[in-house]
Amino acid sequence: MIVSLPVVWAVELLAVTLSVVGSFWIAKQHVRTYAVLYAFSAVTGIVLCLAFVYAGFYSFPVKLVPYTPIPLVEMATVIPFFVLFGVKYSPESWAWKLPFYFAMVQLIMLFELVALVSPLSLIDYKKWDVWDSYTAWWLYLLFFEWVGGKIVPPKARSPLASSSFRYGRWGWMIVHAIAMTTVFLAGVYAGWNIK
Repeated sequence: MIVSLPVVWAVELLAVTLSVVGSFWIAKQHVRTYAVLYAFSAVTGIVLCLAFVYAGFYSFPVKLVPYTPIPLVEMATVIPFFVLFGVKYSPESWAWKLPFYFAMVQLIMLFELVALVSPLSLIDYKKWDVWDSYTAWWLYLLFFEWVGGKIVPPKARSPLASSSFRYGRWGWMIVHAIAMTTVFLAGVYAGWNIK
């Protein structure tokens, strides 16, 4: 089954729109520092993505701007949104930042796998695989957590309470629901690739 281009563009436009709105929502109370973080993460993401495409790791068959080697609009909006979200809401303690970022990376990888295996054809792995992407996302988000800690003052952050991630609390339930769902789907994906 092939999905028509207008449907693919609608999906991409929705992701871009939600990311822009979400980024404005996060940055509204401390625009200057979040703008610096946004720009730095966007430029870094674009440069890395271009390098990986030119190295032949993966390609993007369909993009909002069709004549660019990477999805430029998407990279300049969606990726920085994830960075801003992480920096704004990650708990103060690293013991609880890790489950928070685990849930984020798992969700990002779910979206990426849907883009990979669905008829949308948004990404095509060549010398790249799911593990490479998973590792890259961890490194990217943790690097920008560190950078965000240097750029964004504590008063401009809204860290989730560490107690929220303790057993039986709402954060614990969300992280475990994401973990169970995405690990199960990763098993299904691995099974498809084995056959």
